[in-house]
Formats: sequence, structure tokens, C-alpha cells
Amino acid sequence: MSGESSYQQILHYLKLDSMYYSRSTLGGERWGIALPPFENTSMFHIVTSGRCFVLVNGESIRMETGDLVFISRACGHELKANPENEAEFLFDLPIKQISKHYDTIAINTEQAPQTNILCGIVRISHPAGERLIKEMPDIIHIGREEHVFSNVIGEIVRLVIREASGEFIGGETVITRLADVLLIQAIRTWVERDIDIKGSWLSAIRDEKIGKALSKMHSQPQVAWTVEMLGKEVGLSRTAFSNRFSQLVGDTVLNYLTHWRMNLAAMKIREGAKVDYALSESLGYQSESAFRRAFKKTMGYSVSEVNKVFRNDAV
Repeated sequence: MSGESSYQQILHYLKLDSMYYSRSTLGGERWGIALPPFENTSMFHIVTSGRCFVLVNGESIRMETGDLVFISRACGHELKANPENEAEFLFDLPIKQISKHYDTIAINTEQAPQTNILCGIVRISHPAGERLIKEMPDIIHIGREEHVFSNVIGEIVRLVIREASGEFIGGETVITRLADVLLIQAIRTWVERDIDIKGSWLSAIRDEKIGKALSKMHSQPQVAWTVEMLGKEVGLSRTAFSNRFSQLVGDTVLNYLTHWRMNLAAMKIREGAKVDYALSESLGYQSESAFRRAFKKTMGYSVSEVNKVFRNDAV
């Protein structure tokens, strides 16, 4: 498998845990919303009609109808009609709970101009996705004029705007599904078009030799890989492979493999997998006890604490 193939493989690993969505109708020129950071999550905002400004890390971004902004890491930020406006804390606003994962906010709806925004809080659950998030800038802005680069994004945004109008039965469910697809496409657009990958994990993924080795480890965690075995797979000596891997990835081969396996295990356990010999074997361990010890040593908590840790991190 080539480096490009392993890069495509990483894109296929992107998997969102949809956590919460909110639709806001905001009237007038004086509104402002201060959003707190939500740990271990990403956020997005789509302007479905009107305009606004997103202020994050001292940067002010003007958003028009059809624009999308993706805030990759937990980061407090503000949405405003105008940059100089005061911002009211999110949880002090009149929030109407529609369902467990969906609400609406309405501010001065009788005033013009009116702006409508769809916001979402999501978690990328797969280890590859989590690693990818660490490589991303804090904020990615995809303007409507950029949709020419991605017809898929443009079409999804138009569908989201249509459903957000509130005229169609089941709009909440449809918006949730569309938002998932939209976020994955937005991340793909960034990876394929905007990223300067030099010196990053993605540069290792795209490297012909190391990308192939990473692909082997990612897709076959059950194999008892050694540095020498992986070197042979990519046509390098043990030493040459080890040095090149460490230089590009920033970690040793076996340490990277162990962390990959354990993050994969944590994801599987969160999804309901039973911790037994079958799970242990699927991750390259010959006994459940050996797997449990390795998990605790690597992650800092036991397999029985996975769901507790995940719940504590959730919004």
C-alpha cells in the first residue's frame, strides 16, 4: 500500500460522536454570545442566513450565509452581530430544549436584520481522528466562495439551510445526520487542500515507506509486529526504518504501536466491547491479563474505568 493509500485510510477512520446541536435565531445588531470551552470536543457553526462574526484567540472572522467555521479544540469563543458588541454567556440565554441532543435559542426575533446559525459540539472518537485533530489549526473557516473547491460541502450546506428553515417534518434528525457528514467533509477539505504538512504526523502518513508501515499497524493491530518485521515490509533495514520512523512520527515504533492499540481498545470498550481474550487477541496480546496490564500502564487508568473517564470528559 502506498503512502497516498494510507493517507486515504486515515480519512476513512474519521468518525464523529455527535454530542449536541443548537439552532439560534438572532435579531438586531447588538447581540453577542460567549461560548465556553467544552473539554475534548470540537465545535462548528454554520450561518444558515444572515451574517455574524466569530471571535476566537484574538481573531475576528466575518461569516456570511453558507459559511462554515470549525473550531477543532476546546476553545472559548464568541459569536456576535458586530465585533464590538458585549457577549452574554451561553447558559444565561433563553435556551429551549427540543430533545436530549438538540435545542434552540431565540434573541430579539422581532428585530431586523435576522441571523440564523446552526451550532454543534462533536467528538471525533477514532484514535486516528483524535491524532488528526491535534494536527489541525484551532479554527478552520470555509467560506461559501470556497465551495467551488468542494461541491459536496456546498450541497450539504444548502441541505442544512433548507432543513433549518423549520418547514419540514423531522428536520432535527436530518440536520444531525447532515452535520456529521458536513464536518467530515470539511476536515477532508482541510487535509487535502489547506494543510502545510511538513514536519507533521500527516507528513509521515504520506511518506511512501513510513506511510505503508503505519497503514500496516493501523489496519492489523492483532499482528505481533516487531521493528524488524515492519522494516522488511517497507524494504528498509531495522535501523534505517527505526530512525526514519522516529524522525517523521516523533515517537518510537513500538511506543506508537502500543498507544495506537490502547486508544483503539478504549474506543471499542466505549462502544460496548467486552474485555476478554478475544478483544486482547485482536489487539496483539496473548492473554487478557497482559492486555489489562498494558492498558493500565499506557492509559493511566484501568479498562473498567474507560466509560467513567469518557463520561467525565463529555459535555
